[in-house]
Amino acid sequence: MATSQCFRALVRHAIGASAAGRPVASRATRPVSSGGTLRYHDRGFHRINPQQPRRHHPWSRGARHLATSAAGYEERITSTDNATVKHFAKLVRNRGYREECGSIVVAGSGILSEVCGGGGGDAVGSARVLFLADDACVPAGVTASRIVRAPEHVLKKAAGLQSVDRVDAVAELSMPPVVGVAALEGAGRITRLLALDGIQDPGNLGTLVRTALALGWDAVALLPGTCDPYNDKALRAARGGVFRMPMARLTWEELEEVTRRDGLQRFCAEPTADATAADTAATGSKGLCLVLGSEGQGLSDVALRTCEPVAIPMPGEMESLNVAVAGGILLYLMRRGS
Repeated sequence: MATSQCFRALVRHAIGASAAGRPVASRATRPVSSGGTLRYHDRGFHRINPQQPRRHHPWSRGARHLATSAAGYEERITSTDNATVKHFAKLVRNRGYREECGSIVVAGSGILSEVCGGGGGDAVGSARVLFLADDACVPAGVTASRIVRAPEHVLKKAAGLQSVDRVDAVAELSMPPVVGVAALEGAGRITRLLALDGIQDPGNLGTLVRTALALGWDAVALLPGTCDPYNDKALRAARGGVFRMPMARLTWEELEEVTRRDGLQRFCAEPTADATAADTAATGSKGLCLVLGSEGQGLSDVALRTCEPVAIPMPGEMESLNVAVAGGILLYLMRRGS
C-alpha cells in the first residue's frame, strides 16, 4: 500500500511540474525540501544524503569490494584472465620479469608468516598484493597494500602451483637486493660463510640456505653460475630462509675481498683421498668459508685452486652424496663452536 501511494504521489508531482513548465524530476529520484533526494526502488523511496559517499555493493560491476580490512577494501577476482593474476604467473616463471619488477611471489600462509613475521619482514616490508582464499585469514605478521579474495583455481594460477591440493594465500613481495658485497652488510662480522659455486638445482639451493640458517651460519654467497634464489622451487625448499639469511651474488674477486676482510679460511667440499676431514679442518678455525659445487659439474677450477679441500668421512661403499645432503653434514661438522 505504501509503495503504491508513493508511486502515485510521484506521478502527480511529475504531471504538476510539467504543466507548470518546471523540469520534471527523474522517475528514479526526486528532491526533498530538507536536503538530499529520495530514490525510488521496489520498496518505495529512501533518502539519499548528498554528503555521504555512495556504498559499493558486492554485486557492482568491476572490482567488487568486500569488507574493509587494515589495508582498506578487500577486492574479489574470479577469472584467471585478470591482469593481476597474469602478472603473478609471469613473476613465478620469468626471472627477468622478477628482476625488472623487483618483486617475487610467495605462496602459502605458513611460509608468508615465517617470511614477514619471523625476521624477514624488514627486508620485504608490506606485501604489494595479497591473494586469499575465501575462507582464509590474513597470515600472522603479514600486512598488504591490496587484499584480493579469489577462488582456488585463481590462487593456483597466481602461485604457479596447479598440482597441489590447496593454496590459501599468495603474495607479491619486494625482492631484497642480492648483488655485490653491500648485500652482506646486514650480517655484521662474518665467521661462517657458505659459498655456492654453480649450484643449478633450485631445490638444493633452498635446502642449503635453510640448513645454514638453522645451524647458525652468518651468510650465503652466490658465485657465478648459481641459480636464482627467488625461483619458486628455491623459495619453497628454503621455507622463507632466503629472506632471513643475508645473501649476496658475488664474483670470485668479491668473495676474496670478503674472506680477507673477515679473516676467513676458505675450504671446498671435494671427496678425494687426500682431503682433510671436515671436522678436523674446522677445529681451531675462528672463521671459515665453505664452498660447495654442483653435482653435475663439480667445483670450478678457481675453487680447486684457491680453497683447501675437505671431505666427509664415509666408511661405506658410496662415492658421493647429493650436494644438499653432503652440504648439510658439512655445515653441521664445521658450524661455529664445533
